[in-house]
Amino acid sequence: MAIHERSLTSAKWSLLSSIKIIGIGVLQLSLLAQILQANELNLLAIAVVGLLAVDALADRGFSNSLIRYRMLSINDLSTLYWGNVLTGVLICAFLFLGSDVLSRIFNQPELAVMLEMVSVVFIIIPQGQQYRAILQREKQYSCIAFTEMSSVIAGLAVTLFTVLLTPSVLCAIWGYLAMASIRMLMYCYYGRSWFQPEYRFNFKSFSQIRARNV
Repeated sequence: MAIHERSLTSAKWSLLSSIKIIGIGVLQLSLLAQILQANELNLLAIAVVGLLAVDALADRGFSNSLIRYRMLSINDLSTLYWGNVLTGVLICAFLFLGSDVLSRIFNQPELAVMLEMVSVVFIIIPQGQQYRAILQREKQYSCIAFTEMSSVIAGLAVTLFTVLLTPSVLCAIWGYLAMASIRMLMYCYYGRSWFQPEYRFNFKSFSQIRARNV
């Protein structure tokens, strides 16, 4: 009975947090659409699509591996963790260096600055993503829901604050960076009880673990 009640509580937390996150996202976009000039709305649309893509790409399948395979050793988990972080750094460098080229392709000069800012997310997200997977594996859904909801609220607060200072599309990205940072820190805080990465990494082992578990 206790397990059943705990599952219901976790489901309620997840549902409520999802509803609130969607509501906050709609509110944020509505406010930005009212404040921004007409010529910036296209950039806002590109930014929103890009940020959604970043969230999807940043995980790159590691979470699913951790959730499916419970018997990974501390060595394997550490290798996956640092491999994930290193991959994020490489993607960040690639996106940062290619920002000018992409801005010329889309004929949007402001896009270069946006891409340079967004590239930092690939360093931030991987540091907490593995902890999220572990929390999900351990059925800590309330912690996950609270983290997601808190980080979205923090992101909205930063977006609104920056809008008051200098209204621009970059406000949405500042908010997203704040959200990603808060989310990463909270996942690290909750997840440290189950896993603390050791300072070890081997590229061959990383490739083998990923090939075995993806």
